[in-house]
Amino acid sequence: MWIKNLIVYVGEEAFPFSVADLDQILDQNRCKPCDSQTLRTEGFVPPLKGQDPMAYAVDDFIYCTYQETSRLLPGPVIKELLDEKVEHIREEEGRRVGRKEKAELKEQITFELMPRAFTRSRRISLLIDKARNRVMVDASSATRAEEVVACLRKAIGSLPVAYPAPNTAPYTSYSNWLRDTKLLPEGFTLGDRCELKGTKDEGAAVKFTAVDLGQEEILAHLDTGMVATRLNLAWQDALELDVNDKLEIKRIKALDMLQENIDALDADDAVDELQARISLQGTVLREALDSLFGYFEVNPA
Repeated sequence: MWIKNLIVYVGEEAFPFSVADLDQILDQNRCKPCDSQTLRTEGFVPPLKGQDPMAYAVDDFIYCTYQETSRLLPGPVIKELLDEKVEHIREEEGRRVGRKEKAELKEQITFELMPRAFTRSRRISLLIDKARNRVMVDASSATRAEEVVACLRKAIGSLPVAYPAPNTAPYTSYSNWLRDTKLLPEGFTLGDRCELKGTKDEGAAVKFTAVDLGQEEILAHLDTGMVATRLNLAWQDALELDVNDKLEIKRIKALDMLQENIDALDADDAVDELQARISLQGTVLREALDSLFGYFEVNPA
């Protein structure tokens, strides 16, 4: 277990379920295999293959796993077969195929191909922080994260969480941090990557990688009116991460202090190792988010 990206949802109310309750709920909402005529299924699966528990709890965290299983029907394949059928009708019957008939033919082709299509499963981790009323999704896109949270909300019946609503525009603060590192939230330091965008010309953008973020070139861009929309930060000696202007966390990497603790874990027992990883990364993420979200006075939107 290692969370690489993080889209966080925050709530004002305590989560009203225990790990035992959630385990039972998720078990009743398992991701089922796609049958011959099902294009997509979603639900939850045990985080550890070969184990029964659907959720694991440690240090006020609950860890569970969402899964989407879908049949792979490439659009070009369907289009090629559809074109062949349309051409055959033109040649054999000497008539034009209309839009409605094309749609019916496409549906027929899809129906015929479905039983032969391969399936692909995609897993996404969820870390629920009961101590902070946060649901954290290991997803790189907001759309994917919302699918996961919607599935959890449907399973539970109610999940009053929302996207963070900062008190000020993050890009304004990021730009100020580049100008003066003393303004950074406590525990954070600048990394070596950032992305700047223009506020007037929507197409203007520049990325800096593996550089000193205090260099004059970056400051000169800020002076022209550009703002920082993505910033690489380090949290103490534990984590490196990128944060964007929606407070979405990307490219989470363990630094020396945390990596040493991870390397020291006993991998002989899969359950013990998973719980130790949840505790290690979860605690560091909680502390980092406390500082970052505290700076922006984040509340549910």
